[in-house]
Amino acid sequence: MSRDFSVLRVCALAGALVLTGMGGAFAQAPAAPAAPAPAQQPRKPAPAAPAAQKPALGASEDEGPTRTSATYDDWVVRCERGEGTGGAKVCEVAQTLQIGNAQQGLTAQVVFGKLKSDAPLRLVLQLPVGVWLPAGAQLTVGDNGKPIPVAFKFCIRACIADVDLTPQQASAISSATGAGSLVFQDRNQSTITLPISLKGLSAALSARDKM
Repeated sequence: MSRDFSVLRVCALAGALVLTGMGGAFAQAPAAPAAPAPAQQPRKPAPAAPAAQKPALGASEDEGPTRTSATYDDWVVRCERGEGTGGAKVCEVAQTLQIGNAQQGLTAQVVFGKLKSDAPLRLVLQLPVGVWLPAGAQLTVGDNGKPIPVAFKFCIRACIADVDLTPQQASAISSATGAGSLVFQDRNQSTITLPISLKGLSAALSARDKM
């Protein structure tokens, strides 16, 4: 799967979270080749089953694309449906941040989403391997926003930090104005601050809730 698609779902697949995950970040080990099946006598083809009747108004949800995305200024709403989500449609709001020079190819991701409609909004941070884990990370959204501390859970090909947001935090984020920042430490315990654009965040969160 693509590394960009569902940061939320990978955490669940890695066993670190109850509710979230990001299926595309970590490549799975190749499966062992299956043993050759014993030769069988050819069988007569079974009679074809009658074609399923199409719904009267458009296609059913199961016939839709398994992945979709929409851009709201500096934020992207990504939706995924498949075995990893139990067939349910899971949508997340994300922004990718560049760390250092573009030639280094280092990025971070800030993601908001939930796997169930009645679950709290979850914040997931994806950072490159090499961050100073004991310090955790802090996300501030809005000029008057309070820093939200986020603890790292695991690192494989990226380091994942996450936290369930309170209803008050989720409401403040959805209506925040100004700018935001992501703060963490590198392996030398030097503080790194990445600016976050809030342009399109409110619209993206609102769109995610309706998908």
